[in-house]
Amino acid sequence: MSYSVSELCTGCTACVKACPVSAISGTKGERHLINPALCIECGACGRICPRGGILDDRGEPVERLKKSLWPRPVIIKENCMACENCVSACPAGALSMLSEDLSLHENTAVLLKPEACVSCGWCVQACMFDAIVMEVHA
Repeated sequence: MSYSVSELCTGCTACVKACPVSAISGTKGERHLINPALCIECGACGRICPRGGILDDRGEPVERLKKSLWPRPVIIKENCMACENCVSACPAGALSMLSEDLSLHENTAVLLKPEACVSCGWCVQACMFDAIVMEVHA
């Protein structure tokens, strides 16, 4: 089940801008909608909503959280096998490989665009080598 928009929505469009997969639509000033077929349940829309108008998959309001407090992936270089699973899994395109020119045992994933990260944790789930943890760097 996807996230949804409650009647608290004022149509400010903050959620639209935060959604990495363009699952949210609506007219400014009117209640928005989340397309359940596109929603990846990352929670970015709810953490950014100034009105608390986003409900999670259990129907509970998602707590607003300053973006500086969103957890970000930290790559444990010793564990990274440069498989690129995390890079492929990232819906926001925030992760990349250090360099295409490096060999596999020298290469590693990096958080290239921290401002694009939506803290979904998909990279952690995709990593088969326990090379990624989510941490807050306030």
